Amino acid sequence: MKKIATLLLAIATVATATAGGPMTNSNQSAAFLRHIARGTTLDTDAVYNNPAGTAFMEDGWHLGINNQMAMQTRTTQSFAKHGDLYPGGFDEREYKGEVFSPAVPSFHLTWKKDRFALMLGMGVNGGGGEIEYKNGLASFERMFSVLPTAMAQIAPVSDYQTNMYLKGKSMTLAFNAGVSFRITDWLSAAAMIRYSTTSNGYEGYLKNTNVKIGGNWMPAANVFNQAYSQLEAQMQQALAVYGEAFLATPQGQQLVAGMTAVGTGAAQTADHVLDVKQTGNSISPVLALYAQKGAWAASVKYEFKMDTELKIESAEVSAKDPVINSIFTHGDKVKSETPALLAVAASRQCGPVKVSAEWHMYFDKDAENSFTQTIKSNTQEYLLGAEWQINEKWLVSCGVQRTQLDMEKELYSDMNFSLPSWSTAIGVAYSFSDHIRLNAGVMPTFYEDLTVKGDVISGGTKLGNYQDVYGRTSMAWGLGLDFKF
Repeated sequence: MKKIATLLLAIATVATATAGGPMTNSNQSAAFLRHIARGTTLDTDAVYNNPAGTAFMEDGWHLGINNQMAMQTRTTQSFAKHGDLYPGGFDEREYKGEVFSPAVPSFHLTWKKDRFALMLGMGVNGGGGEIEYKNGLASFERMFSVLPTAMAQIAPVSDYQTNMYLKGKSMTLAFNAGVSFRITDWLSAAAMIRYSTTSNGYEGYLKNTNVKIGGNWMPAANVFNQAYSQLEAQMQQALAVYGEAFLATPQGQQLVAGMTAVGTGAAQTADHVLDVKQTGNSISPVLALYAQKGAWAASVKYEFKMDTELKIESAEVSAKDPVINSIFTHGDKVKSETPALLAVAASRQCGPVKVSAEWHMYFDKDAENSFTQTIKSNTQEYLLGAEWQINEKWLVSCGVQRTQLDMEKELYSDMNFSLPSWSTAIGVAYSFSDHIRLNAGVMPTFYEDLTVKGDVISGGTKLGNYQDVYGRTSMAWGLGLDFKF
């Protein structure tokens, strides 16, 4: 049986992002949800999407306040079929994690004077929600499904049952401060400092792991402990007769190995409570350029890697659990880096209609985080959007985005997966006056299902095979107010 320590690492990254790379939220305003391709915008959310463009805004103060809401599901359709010689396995089952984030806030503030602009901004750069798996994960189930075979030498186990629950929450807030300068009448540059703070929390339990022996249910840990006591008695008898030399014999080594395996099984099938937090922060720069000539505009932005390291803080119940603490060791630190991002955008104003295109490259290969082992090459995104200013009051917009991932399919698991997707956006902006405008947008994301197959293995023996089909759904919507004064 695989270590249940691995099982306890199965905390899927909580993300409200319906756009962006595996670790990054790029939706930082309600205007994004109605348009998507914001790389040349001169609205308030330029602080995030086009920082150098703030030097082309009108003189004065520009403030944007936004809130987004998001719903997501992550599902795994799974089965594990063991061979005829090996009891256990399970038929197709669905394991679902659900996320609802009622508040994903952001604000952007710019003060512009002549050729200079000063900027402040805040947004949820990663995470922003809470995911709950009420029945655990398929990978949980596979680990327990091998119990009848793994315990065959100590008891005639015919079935198993366990009670599992898992909840994870994650939030990375990023605060930006910077300046932009209009170098010429058509070119500007910007530099920003980004401070991020991350807070993750994991809660869950593994309880009441029982096995069926002769029609009766018994705690699996008790069965292992009874077997350990028997092996321990054999060891004491052998040592009494042969002394310490017995440990060097094949029989002695076999007995030691058996005691170790049975003791590990007892520890792993005991009850466990997970209550762990991770916190950390980082500082990184952002550089950008913006050019505007007639009806044409273009921008380039580079966000440096967020070199975040998270410190583990375990509640006493987890810190004293040798299985949990072997992974979430209280006081240790783990890497959770957000990759660098290169964004290139261009747009053209065609009368009342503005058409925008954009390309993103997330440098996932250079970042150390929970996706490191699965990344084959960097994530790329392609964005296209259009805005139509119908009259002085009303603007309508729409957009589409393709997020193309390249990950090692064989290394995927329901513990941590991200899928290629298409996002669509539609919404409106309404100007109450020259000083106040409302943005409203909605953005559903459509993910491609992924099927992964593998072998069920215990103690080096192939017991059978499994198949997982990973899927996601996502919907985000938001409102924002832009102020000019």
